[in-house]
Amino acid sequence: MSLKNKKLLLLGGSRNMKEIYDIAHDMGVWVGVTDWYDSLRSPVKVMADEYFDVSIEDYDGLMEIIENQSYDGVLSGYTDSYLLPLARICRRADLPCYGTIEQFEILTDKKRYKELFRHYAVPTLPEYKIDQLDENFANYPVLLKPVKGSGGKGLVQLDNFADYQQLINSNAGQDPVDYLIEPYIEKRQEMTAFFLFLDGEIYLSGTANRFLSKTQGDKIALPLLYSMPSSYDAAFRKNTGPPLMEMFKDLELQNGILFAQCIVQDEIPLVYDIGYRPTGTLEYKLQESLYGFNPLKLMVHHSLTGKNPPGDYAFINENIKKNKRYGFNATILGKAGTISAIEGLAEILAIPQLIDCAFKMQPAETITESMIGTLGQIIARIFFTTDSLAEAIKVLEEIYERFHVFDQNGEDMILDRFSPDLLLREYS
Repeated sequence: MSLKNKKLLLLGGSRNMKEIYDIAHDMGVWVGVTDWYDSLRSPVKVMADEYFDVSIEDYDGLMEIIENQSYDGVLSGYTDSYLLPLARICRRADLPCYGTIEQFEILTDKKRYKELFRHYAVPTLPEYKIDQLDENFANYPVLLKPVKGSGGKGLVQLDNFADYQQLINSNAGQDPVDYLIEPYIEKRQEMTAFFLFLDGEIYLSGTANRFLSKTQGDKIALPLLYSMPSSYDAAFRKNTGPPLMEMFKDLELQNGILFAQCIVQDEIPLVYDIGYRPTGTLEYKLQESLYGFNPLKLMVHHSLTGKNPPGDYAFINENIKKNKRYGFNATILGKAGTISAIEGLAEILAIPQLIDCAFKMQPAETITESMIGTLGQIIARIFFTTDSLAEAIKVLEEIYERFHVFDQNGEDMILDRFSPDLLLREYS
């Protein structure tokens, strides 16, 4: 079914939303963007065929746009807080949505989905209650996560009872924050699993190691490199995937994509975070190159028609099983400061193995102190595929040699670079 001249309204114009915009435009779709931010905060507005300054929670205003401008669908992603508004406006306008209000309410609430993990015996991290954090508590350090939120925002690391007391004092007089409390594990190996839902069929559509940057004081480490497939793929499929997929079936997830982030302990992937939405990892760029399908294209099609493109999708599992190649997302993290120059883009795009470079920041934009320890430190993501790990190491070395980011003082602004020997160690 051709989507040419259909109209898609995007809720939110952040730089990540350019991914949906680009794919929809390539499919011949007219794309509008709305939120209440200006074009500095929502740069995709100036790229769109039209844009509106209507809040994503102004449902009367959104209905007026949809009806007066004859929009065929609405879509959003990348941020948990946009999912309930998406489902609500789709329900009110009787437009397709990949998830329901009820599903998003559960899958954007860390306490609620952790309860489901325990019910379905999904391997996960232990959890503590706030009243356990006294002077006798023996399991410091811990990580406090806001129950609602994503992108690494609002996380608090407590190393001891004194840190807890300081947190209580600093929060005095403010609205209380509901936290999920888990162990903080500084030296850890992570992986992410990706799921695709097509008319109720569940596909484990990829796995990736998630290598982390060096820590920044008491801030959490951030992703530095993703490598697909994960060296823990078999362990996830054996131990973690089955109960997780049973949970998804009972939640009646029908369409869309979901990621599950894990910490690996004793060769068992323990799920600590999930998101029922497109994620900034942009893993579909690698899935399309390695496995021959692009989940985001399927989501755009569904959002405009209420259906998935016709076809036999058994090839997804077959292509994943027979794949022998590797895919990588090299993430460029920035230190605090203002970007004065980004150099080497043309040089890295000339590398034959490169697929794309997706920017989250541009020159003149600033990484503030409040962004440290969040995904706001990501400047760019560089995607490539190789036939071997040795080839991947050479490509990484070329990228780091050619690609540079400088701050307002002309200093190197890149926070950290991946050490290639870790790749061989993890896959040995």
